[in-house]
Amino acid sequence: MKQGGATVSDSDPSGVSEAENTIIATDITVQYDSVVALDHFSINIPKGIVGLLGPNGAGKSTFIKTVLGLVLPQYGKIMIDGLDPRTDVMSIRDRVGYMPEHDCLIDSMSGVEMVAFFGRLSGMRKQDTIPRSHEVLDFVGLGEERYRPISTYSTGMKQRAKLAQAIVHDPEILFLDEPTNGMDPLGREEMLNLIGKIGASNKSILVSSHILQDMEQICQHVIIINKGKAIIQGTMAALLDQGEGRKRLKIRGTPDSILKFMEHLRHKHEVISTSEEYGEMTIVIINREGSGGILKLARDDGVQVRAYLPDRITLEDAFIRSVKEVI
Repeated sequence: MKQGGATVSDSDPSGVSEAENTIIATDITVQYDSVVALDHFSINIPKGIVGLLGPNGAGKSTFIKTVLGLVLPQYGKIMIDGLDPRTDVMSIRDRVGYMPEHDCLIDSMSGVEMVAFFGRLSGMRKQDTIPRSHEVLDFVGLGEERYRPISTYSTGMKQRAKLAQAIVHDPEILFLDEPTNGMDPLGREEMLNLIGKIGASNKSILVSSHILQDMEQICQHVIIINKGKAIIQGTMAALLDQGEGRKRLKIRGTPDSILKFMEHLRHKHEVISTSEEYGEMTIVIINREGSGGILKLARDDGVQVRAYLPDRITLEDAFIRSVKEVI
């Protein structure tokens, strides 16, 4: 992945072939009076769960609205499964589900009535909407609550109902805007599990959220937007990887055994950093030869290896670093 250049491979910034991309945006420009919301914006969105990240005002919501055909770009082109949202409106309606950040619910309706209503708006036949609505409400965890008026729902229940209306017509592409907004930790975890289950069914899910920990947990791909441009796009693994051969080693032992181990380790490997916390030492090294030699060295020196993993930064670290680069 190339930060600042928004590339992962020379052929395709998403890292997959063009045929595998469900949404292709090319040179999109959207301007509101003097404000440029999307500035020659180009991205390729593959199948799977894709995180759409960026500071407030970066252009995330404008891009989603443009894909949905709610905003017309002044320049550029978007294709959704080979369809143009400006001309293939009805076909795209059948393929796309949308869970907006703000309430889209009808307070006077019950949960099942509302989901069925949105199913009809999405093109479903009337006789199919009620059984399908019950099915998706079961899936999102709304049991008897489905018969209560939406006005009595908690924030977490409303988020579940919004997800249900987005998937009632079984769309191939799903847009989720802040899906865990306002939910408690347990509710957030359950919502992320639901998104993961949907993503496992070979659908394309674009998730926009400011909770980076959630995105790191569920997304296989990530797109970072700033000032109307895509500054990074590619796999989550490539974004968080610190480089080939860079490993994070956690050890415990007596002071003498750790000192001896560190002397032997420096003879064989480049040591990037060391730190100690709660009696456990963390060592970042360069090792391209596998773990066998490290484990043998630790055993010979009387040191206990608690972890040996690729050295990865967090999504929050990567996000802050990439956004600062273009400020």
